[in-house]
Amino acid sequence: MQTNRISFFFFLALFLILNCDPVPVKQDTNSVGEIVSEEPTTKELLENLDSTDTFTRSQAAIQLGSREERSAIPKLKKLLSDKEPGVRAGAAIALGDLKDKSSSKAIADLMWSDTDNPKDVYLDALTRLKDPSVGHRIYPLLDDENPTLRLQTVDALVQIGVGTVGSQILNLASKNKDREKDKTYAMALGKLKVSFSESYLLGLTKTQDESPTLAAAYLALGRIKAKNANDVLVKALGLPYSKGKENASMALIEIGNPSVVPQVFQFLSSENAETKLYTTDVLCSIPSKEAAKLAFGLLNGKETKSWGSAAKIVGRQRYKEGRLRIEELLEKPSTPERDSFAEALGWIGDKTSVPILRKVLLSGDSEGPYGSAWALGILGAKEAVPDLIKALDKGDAKLMVYVLEALGSIADPTSLPKLKELLSDRPKMSPQILSTVALIPTEEARLVLEGATKSKDADVYRPAMEEIAKRKDKKSIPLLLTYTNGDDSEKRKLSYYALTAITGQKFRTAKEWNEWAKGNL
Repeated sequence: MQTNRISFFFFLALFLILNCDPVPVKQDTNSVGEIVSEEPTTKELLENLDSTDTFTRSQAAIQLGSREERSAIPKLKKLLSDKEPGVRAGAAIALGDLKDKSSSKAIADLMWSDTDNPKDVYLDALTRLKDPSVGHRIYPLLDDENPTLRLQTVDALVQIGVGTVGSQILNLASKNKDREKDKTYAMALGKLKVSFSESYLLGLTKTQDESPTLAAAYLALGRIKAKNANDVLVKALGLPYSKGKENASMALIEIGNPSVVPQVFQFLSSENAETKLYTTDVLCSIPSKEAAKLAFGLLNGKETKSWGSAAKIVGRQRYKEGRLRIEELLEKPSTPERDSFAEALGWIGDKTSVPILRKVLLSGDSEGPYGSAWALGILGAKEAVPDLIKALDKGDAKLMVYVLEALGSIADPTSLPKLKELLSDRPKMSPQILSTVALIPTEEARLVLEGATKSKDADVYRPAMEEIAKRKDKKSIPLLLTYTNGDDSEKRKLSYYALTAITGQKFRTAKEWNEWAKGNL
């Protein structure tokens, strides 16, 4: 048994390595004469399933699953009965990746009968497989003594889409006497949207113990859109329990009943910063003209401590009648939380606000420019591009991030020369800069991205490869193939990732990509 345990944990380490993102960690790729290792071909992996070596069989199973090689299914199903626990687990994970529903019962049986492997390995396989028919074999794990396994079970039920076992879960929950397990049941019932669990969930909120269970119950009430939970959730906004306030606000937003607005609004004057924050979120997110009017009323009063929150509410509710007052207050340096006022103008969406936003952007004030940059991007204000470019020279790193986001939203090619200059001067900001470049739909922008891949600085070529992958422009394929056949091992792996994103093919070796290119380019 000890040998089997060692074998399993050896396999598990292998599994984690093989199932990570194909983009590798940074390596020293500058050594002369470096030998670039290649992954085995699919044909070799299929042959390796018959190997007498446990490690080789396990590795082949996992890799074939990740490559979605369906021709491996018959052999993988046989390996579910392999004498080695690591091979059985690897076969199960692979069949899960391959979505082979004919293996569902066998994997579920192993989850309950295989004492050499932990249940979570087979639960992971069933989660990947996504066969709702096994829901009745999974949900009993919600009552397991292992809290980590219980949480994994909730995730599995949600990912698989098992809505048919709601009554069974509620039945288990109703019999439970463990407050800690109540958290798991609340999460499951909420995420599976079991609407008839409202009474049970409301019962959990009667114990005000500031526990994770109480917070989970609040959140679940929102997810099932509970009709009788408004009073409980509104009251929670004013209670000391921080996580409870947060989850109650999220629940109120999900339920979306505008009738709670007057009750919630009273908390906007709270001295507690968290209460004010979550109250603002609710009033911003539930569509309600009443919320906008109440907030606008605050902006016309002398008490300024809630002005920032009020501006957010007016903006998010797109209350156009409040635009002129928001512009008036934004222009005054004495106005508190001016960035919220600028953002509000972006949400309202009236381009007549562009001139004042441009003015505040370049004002040099400590508040206002950040929100103004964001709003100009949201408004798609091409006329503001020269001002946004000027703002990049102010030396404010935070402002630069906002400006780059705005330039990406506007996607005006005239910003490319400045972006190229910035890429050269600030390589550490390459992810943000190249993300902006990628949003500009021109050939010149594509060439900037491709040029960045030639850098020797990983901070530059990594995000460049990522943005090329996201852009999915087939014109970049020839360049990527040069890296596929190059000597830099990391760029080679990155090229595989990008080529897969662009072409939909899932090859893992240069040989396979070259063969594909012969028939497709």
